[in-house]
Amino acid sequence: MKMSQLSMTMVEGKIIKWLKKEGEAIAEGEALLEVETDKIVVEITSPAAGQLRRILEDEGEYVQVGSPICIIAGENEDITQFLPDSEAAGRGKEVESIAVAQEAVISNKAGKQKVSPLAKKMAQKYGLDLTNLEGSGPGGLIVKADIEKEKMKKASAQAPVGIDKAQTGKKPEDETAEEVEIVPLRGVRKKIADNLTISKQNAADVTTVTDVDMSKVAHYRSIVPASYTAFVVRAAALALREFPMINSSLVKEEIHIKKQININVAVATDTGLITPVIRDTDKKNVLNIAEEMDALAQKGREGALTPGDFASGTFTVTNSGIFGSLFFTPIINYPQCAVLGVGKVMKTPVVRNDEITIASIMYLCLTYDHRIVDGAPAVKFLQRIKHYLENPEEMMKARIQKG
Repeated sequence: MKMSQLSMTMVEGKIIKWLKKEGEAIAEGEALLEVETDKIVVEITSPAAGQLRRILEDEGEYVQVGSPICIIAGENEDITQFLPDSEAAGRGKEVESIAVAQEAVISNKAGKQKVSPLAKKMAQKYGLDLTNLEGSGPGGLIVKADIEKEKMKKASAQAPVGIDKAQTGKKPEDETAEEVEIVPLRGVRKKIADNLTISKQNAADVTTVTDVDMSKVAHYRSIVPASYTAFVVRAAALALREFPMINSSLVKEEIHIKKQININVAVATDTGLITPVIRDTDKKNVLNIAEEMDALAQKGREGALTPGDFASGTFTVTNSGIFGSLFFTPIINYPQCAVLGVGKVMKTPVVRNDEITIASIMYLCLTYDHRIVDGAPAVKFLQRIKHYLENPEEMMKARIQKG
């Protein structure tokens, strides 16, 4: 069984958890493992019935799409030809017990020492002596974590002691593993980084900001159980109908204006910011949008989102106001044309009819690709969203007219 491509942009997957152990029987379609893609955690099922004879990649490992991850076969089938070359050669002509993991063996004072294939490979790479190392795995098996710990100890032992860094001019990259925690840029975090880099390198992005009086929306929220974000998404969907150029992408030398309005709504999770999509957003009322947002957010927190939950978005709304941000300059969710940033709603003194009064004010920040959209229509689009939010009864009326 090979690592599947679970999304159009996936190039590697991280094995989160094996749901079956080596030697266990498994049915076709039964849950086998959990894999983290560049966006979500997905439960993978077995493509065939048989026995999980060999796990080729450990939990926590990143595996390229198309690379083998395990062997499923009959209980007595010879799987030698499917094992990694180093392990297959070590078996010789005799097929050893195939219900347990293959282990490399080296000699130590106690007799024999068990080392996982991955740990052995890492030890060779870093030049580590495993002779006296005690493994933390089952039965004293030396595993990846033991190698990483030994590597850190070696780095610490080689570091100079008693020398002032300021005097030596030591750079941050020279610090030992005990002084710096190194987190690999992989999986979801890497995908976020790649997307943001592509956006900044390609889009001629400009941000315009306006303030919105959310007092009427605050009143409606006492009647309709929906968040401020749901009202903003609804207003943006209606404005996109009137300004279709904002609902577009630049493809080579062509501007592709999308007929369907599908709004991605940013959701914060433990693994990073994800943007599931609400399809045909302009055909849904505020309550529909709020319910769908809650459902997607819950799936995101549980790691249950599927690749289809992200596909075909045409515009993005992201709300950092829920974390206390006043306003910000969001980055376009490339290849989309624009993104709307939402700030916090706060009681603010304002002037009305030459008198100072208190209102619930919120800032909206529209970042747009100036290659596609000029400043005037971008500002008009933002002002149209402002109009709907300051006159929420029109949002309700628009829904009734559409039927």
